Formats: sequence, C-alpha cells, structure tokens
Amino acid sequence: TLRTDPRLRELDFGDAEGLRRAEVDPEAMRRFQADPVADFLPGGEDPVDAAERVTECLRELDAAGRILVVAHNTILRLALCGLLGIPLADYRRRLPLIEHGSVTELALGPAGPALRRFNSPIR
Repeated sequence: TLRTDPRLRELDFGDAEGLRRAEVDPEAMRRFQADPVADFLPGGEDPVDAAERVTECLRELDAAGRILVVAHNTILRLALCGLLGIPLADYRRRLPLIEHGSVTELALGPAGPALRRFNSPIR
C-alpha cells in the first residue's frame, strides 16, 4: 500500500530553492559549501532538524518490516549520516551524490543500522 509521509520531504534550501548555484549569493554558497550544517542557506531548513525528522520516520517505518522508501538526494544523505554516525557537516563530502533511481539498502535493527547497499543501479 502506497503511503506518503511529509517527514520524507526534501531539505528546504530556502532562498536558494529553484536556483542554479551561480544564481545564489556567492558568500552564502561559499559558507554553505564549507559547512552545510553550521551555515545552511538563508531561509532554509536546519539540516539537523531535517535529519532528526527523517531518521525518526525511518525508525518508525522499520517496525513495519521490509519497506521501500522513495525520497530525494539530500534528505537521504542526511538520514544515512544520522543513522550511521557520520557527522552531518560531512554529508556533502562523504556521501557526495545518490544517483537518480539508484538503490540504497539500510538494515535497522537491534544490532544498530547497517548499510547493505549504497547507490546501486536498479537490477
């Protein structure tokens, strides 16, 4: 059964939403690229809050058993960092991209989260 959950929505990039990088204030972009958590884009959502909302959702969904979650690149990278103990400020460097239509498989459970597949093409 298809369900939607607003906690899985993409990170809100505020004033930069819908703009190309070259159209964003250069100083704001420089600070964001240096530390996207401490200096998230003006008017945007705090990545710490976003990571908390999405990891809470994934933990709740895990109780239902094996599920498929479809979401956007940044929110998935923040969730992976939050669940795997990777510093959120490193999400752009350590997990630079999740390809469109790829599969990332994460096992949650009593032993803690485990990354089973990352950025794999659909087979």
